[in-house]
Amino acid sequence: MEDSLERTSREPSKFARGWYLVSWSADLELGEVKPLRYFGKDFVLFRGGAGTATLLDAHCPHLGAHLGYGGRVEGNDIICPFHAWRFGTSGRCTEVPYASRIPPRAAVHAYRVQEHSGMIVAYFGGNGSEPDYEVPVIEELADDAWTPLERAEIEIATQPREVIENIADRAHFLPVHNTLLDDFEVIIDGPRATQRSLGRGHNLQGEPIPVVSVATYHGPAIQFTRLQWAYDMVLINSHIPIEDNKLLLRFGVILRAGKGVTLPPEVLEAHVAAARNGYFEDVAIWENKRWRDRPLLTDGDGPIAEVRKWYNSFFSNAFASPTRSVR
Repeated sequence: MEDSLERTSREPSKFARGWYLVSWSADLELGEVKPLRYFGKDFVLFRGGAGTATLLDAHCPHLGAHLGYGGRVEGNDIICPFHAWRFGTSGRCTEVPYASRIPPRAAVHAYRVQEHSGMIVAYFGGNGSEPDYEVPVIEELADDAWTPLERAEIEIATQPREVIENIADRAHFLPVHNTLLDDFEVIIDGPRATQRSLGRGHNLQGEPIPVVSVATYHGPAIQFTRLQWAYDMVLINSHIPIEDNKLLLRFGVILRAGKGVTLPPEVLEAHVAAARNGYFEDVAIWENKRWRDRPLLTDGDGPIAEVRKWYNSFFSNAFASPTRSVR
């Protein structure tokens, strides 16, 4: 059995359990090895010869070498750069080249990984925790009427709760995003929280246009937004903790241009930038605000308390509440 120190250090118990976006698919080539650091821990991500992405704890159980620095892929295994111990996709050691037997405890923890929609997502949870929801496929990415996925990312100094709370914060739309809301609701359904809003924004020429948004968190860290703006858009917003009060935000966007239509690069870039910058407008607020456990709320703020209860359910083994709609 693994000792309690190894078991405890593996689990991001300070963080919400669930699926997290650990890499864009396009950023991991066949045979590539990448060191990653999330949740204050080190990981190694690699893509074996079969094309499957594997995420393991980073350090070899032998003498502690980091598999992500100098490790190499052969077949579907990763080989430690220090003494060439070999580990498979399950995390089990498959070969010690100079020994007659493999020690029974020769393994590193392997994480549950799924790959679709241009994303590599991994499940993080407490000991014995199993996924009880899935991140759905973005069907539009397979439709040639939509543009290819454009991506951006940024590291920011804040905690996940600040990002999550944005879905409930009705009152910030006008001062931060210059969008006047006509309708707003949040629907909480088990592991998912959806913000539906109808507002009045502006196109790239500054002309007023309606903006319809349906933004759904699938678990505590991956949000898909379907936005009717100048073009129909699908946005991916994700965050993953690197350390305490340090997050990596990832942002992806596709536009519905129409079958056989190629948007001029400047048009595509302008719309992608507008969508991205709308998300990043919140960053300057998050990085410089102070978290309030007991905020002074008013009736126009939106269902902030309800969303906080929803997020807290990812620190337990059951979701906190049934389906409900709150405004």
